[in-house]
Amino acid sequence: MKKFKRFMQVVLCTVLLGSVFYFGNGKAFAEDQYITIKKGDTLYSISKKYNISIEDLKEYNQLKSNKIIAGQTLIIPDFEQTKPIYVAVAGSFSKKSNADKRMALLKKNGIEALVVKKVINGKTYYRVQTGAFSSKSKAEKMIKKLKNNGIKDAFFLTEKPLHINGVTVGSSYNQLVQKFGQPTKTEDDKNTRSLYYKNEGAGVRVTINPANDSIEQLQVYPEFLKTTSIPTEKNKILNAYGNPNEVKIVSCYESASCEQIIYRFNKNKLIVQIDRDGKTVQYLDLQKTK
Repeated sequence: MKKFKRFMQVVLCTVLLGSVFYFGNGKAFAEDQYITIKKGDTLYSISKKYNISIEDLKEYNQLKSNKIIAGQTLIIPDFEQTKPIYVAVAGSFSKKSNADKRMALLKKNGIEALVVKKVINGKTYYRVQTGAFSSKSKAEKMIKKLKNNGIKDAFFLTEKPLHINGVTVGSSYNQLVQKFGQPTKTEDDKNTRSLYYKNEGAGVRVTINPANDSIEQLQVYPEFLKTTSIPTEKNKILNAYGNPNEVKIVSCYESASCEQIIYRFNKNKLIVQIDRDGKTVQYLDLQKTK
């Protein structure tokens, strides 16, 4: 359990999100940093310096007022992983063969590309993706490059990295607790911790990567949570996360059939299982893909 105890400590450095992601190869870890308040510091000045709202500073540090004093320690959370990403698209097709042809053409012209499947209103489309950027200007440059290469239907979309309630793969345990609240009890099993909030079931199960003590998998069960910020119905999931990459029917309890809505982004995967009633969220499962 020594490794798990070390994980529970707050990491004292910040690793910021890279400026560009290509096809899920980028990686980032949201590690919170500590700062010591100096004479003359205010929540307003700190919020401007670290580009974070006063409300988030107060919530994350459990402050009841705006008053801070010299020598006091504050946590500056790293929310970089949930900031918008700009995805450059070189066309969207109903037939995968057409998407493959477009991708081959791009590669012939020296532009790396990837075909990504999307399910929109029950129909499957194949999107040719040529990069995902944290900078809007870089996405626009890619679109200009595509159009200069004859791709007239190029465009970019704004997407958010996969997360649950602001917590994602690579986040710290401290960030998770700040977002979901303090549990009434916890249970540990090797590198997995279960957090209980109400009733008998665990509201959150989190698996830790022993190599860097960051969150590797996050499972959330809305019916056992006190927070109301987690989508609990299928239509709210679609509103929150947009069109999924895949939808499939799986067997669940009592030989019933349940629907899984699956999202993939930046080597992460989010599985949302819908109950047999076709609308209620059973659980959300966010994990790294191999």
